[in-house]
Amino acid sequence: MANVNLKINGKAVSVPAGTSILDAAKAAGVRIPTLCAYEGMGPHAACRLCVVEIAGEDKAKLSCAVKVSEGMEVTTDSPALFESRKAAVTEMFRQHTVDCHHCARTGGSRIEDLDPAICENCFWCDCVREGFCELQALAREFGVSALPFEPQQHDFETDVSTDVILRDPNKCVKCRRCVDVCKNTQAVGVLGMVKTEKGQTVGVTTAATLADSACIRCGRCVDVCPTGAVALKEHKDQMVYFAHRPGVKTAALVDASVLPELEALYGGAVTMGQLVSALRRIGIDKVYDAEELRLLAADEAAKAVSRRRKKAPAIVAFDPASKAWLTANCADRKADFVFPETAQVRFAALARGQFDKIFRISGRNALAAEAHDTGCADFFYNARELFRILKRTGSDPTRRPEEAPDTLGLEAPKPTAWAAVLGPIHWEVGGAAETVTFTVGGKEKTACICRNPMQAKKALESGEAFDVIRLGA
Repeated sequence: MANVNLKINGKAVSVPAGTSILDAAKAAGVRIPTLCAYEGMGPHAACRLCVVEIAGEDKAKLSCAVKVSEGMEVTTDSPALFESRKAAVTEMFRQHTVDCHHCARTGGSRIEDLDPAICENCFWCDCVREGFCELQALAREFGVSALPFEPQQHDFETDVSTDVILRDPNKCVKCRRCVDVCKNTQAVGVLGMVKTEKGQTVGVTTAATLADSACIRCGRCVDVCPTGAVALKEHKDQMVYFAHRPGVKTAALVDASVLPELEALYGGAVTMGQLVSALRRIGIDKVYDAEELRLLAADEAAKAVSRRRKKAPAIVAFDPASKAWLTANCADRKADFVFPETAQVRFAALARGQFDKIFRISGRNALAAEAHDTGCADFFYNARELFRILKRTGSDPTRRPEEAPDTLGLEAPKPTAWAAVLGPIHWEVGGAAETVTFTVGGKEKTACICRNPMQAKKALESGEAFDVIRLGA
């Protein structure tokens, strides 16, 4: 495909034909504010923040909706564009409850007083995204303090039906990221725009509530939501309370998937050893690394696949969301499923009698549903909630020394060629499945690594002769 040459803020840029101005700017290292666009998903031209000026055009254009053309000259920042974006951000607060726009602790509404550097995560506002909300960050950027209208009240009912994933339409800004990820990445499609007596909002299109729908409780809608409209049920007070309660023995099971988001929130490196140290400082008695148990689960899966004599590919899934998706969508392939127990279920079986309370910490939101359903952990925490707890208690992992995690003393399985297939999977938005070739017992095998259900759907429909299809949701 031929390239198109244009200028962005006077800088010469060359990108493939068909590229949007937004993507061309990103490729050139130029930031254009946006809320509805998310890496790997198409924008919906819903937030209207990505406006730019094009030479020869009378009106500003949405950069996500306009393709580049030869000789185009684009301006991404000007006083007029700033005012347009400020107006767009202000308008979002018309449909978003403004708890975050007023600090109940200090009594201030000035946007400069709501800076994360000042926020102590005291929980007075009780918003799951307080201090790292994308809408709040945009309000700071464009100086949106006073609102020229009456704030919206809590008109919509919060969907708490799953008791794990909570949907609060009052905080929804209709960016539709959750709709996109549910349909096009997770291949579930239970979310969409719905009409209600109180206006249009994002909701469950296939049933009255999430619990009544085909939701697999993967929690990826939580990951992509820019505000607090979709969140995991929190247990922030319980960790601090039980960690300090005399006579209550506590344990935390942590996996490394929580570290990348913690690093982004802290703006610096956070190692497993530092996190172990920070959790012990809070008062948790024992802190275990889930890798010890994950290796055992992977070894069990490798043995199960090796014993197979069927020509159909083995379909391997570890996390509960992947298992739920496969069970719902591939019932005819049930005989090919290989579903090892998760690390947290194994941990509960080994440690439940030793501890009164077990805290599970992971970047995989789907494990919250498993903890709730099976009781394998008393409370589940993702990176965002853990960050608020650590900040509230002053236990900053970036300033803690390295400490080795506790160990269950289990014998680690010997490394095998299956490690390339059965290791941790990093979920991604969109993308294509990866084909991996490896040798076991002198025989070459082919595996398809699917980092989301849509990739698995395409792999299963392709009819390709894989030995193993690995899914992570």
